[in-house]
Amino acid sequence: MFWGLLLSFLIGLFFLIGIVILKKSKNKDKMSLFAISLAFIVLIGLLLFDLLPEIIEFKNIYLIIPIFIGLLLFILLDKIIPFHHEHNHQEHQEHLNHIGLITILALAIHNIIEGFTLYSVTINNLSSGILMMLSISLHNIPLGFQIGSQLENNQKSYLFVFILCISAFLGAFINILFGNISENISGILLSLTFGMLLYLLIFELFQEIKESLKKKEVKYGIIIGVIVVIITNLL
Repeated sequence: MFWGLLLSFLIGLFFLIGIVILKKSKNKDKMSLFAISLAFIVLIGLLLFDLLPEIIEFKNIYLIIPIFIGLLLFILLDKIIPFHHEHNHQEHQEHLNHIGLITILALAIHNIIEGFTLYSVTINNLSSGILMMLSISLHNIPLGFQIGSQLENNQKSYLFVFILCISAFLGAFINILFGNISENISGILLSLTFGMLLYLLIFELFQEIKESLKKKEVKYGIIIGVIVVIITNLL
């Protein structure tokens, strides 16, 4: 039990590591563009090589419905809280903060599921649990970069970051309290998360970098993102 809880707690801290590194950087604008480009590639890897294979394993065509619900939910949220493309620096920062908050929401749901799974793997085989923790943590750091580049320094942001950092631990704790959840619930949660992250990828992160594709910060972010995706899938 101890190792399962510890490893689940540690993967949340890697978001914090990414956030702190970003906040300590001297050139926030360049680092922000680099972080968003890096997170863009990491999210593609997360969707294609992590979430999608897990959803396909359920062999349930109806799981496409919660994918669309997750996508439409964030589109609706964007309409209710319309931080559309900016005309000045203040509006740009508000838009980035908006992206950061909804990124945290989607990743927190995903991390609860990962913490739940990591706990089960760890109590059966500690070595497998450590490898899984390292794989998850490697893509949590660049996602932490992205979140740190977008969130404002206020109490609301700190609360959201705290929730994100303990989300995997909560997943492990849920496993202890209730045991295995049904395949239907797990499949629905994974599909909702897929739809939410798909929205972030297409309508938010890509929109932030599409006009800066020739900048070296974007190129470096993409290259390192590809390396992170390769490493996490080799572990």
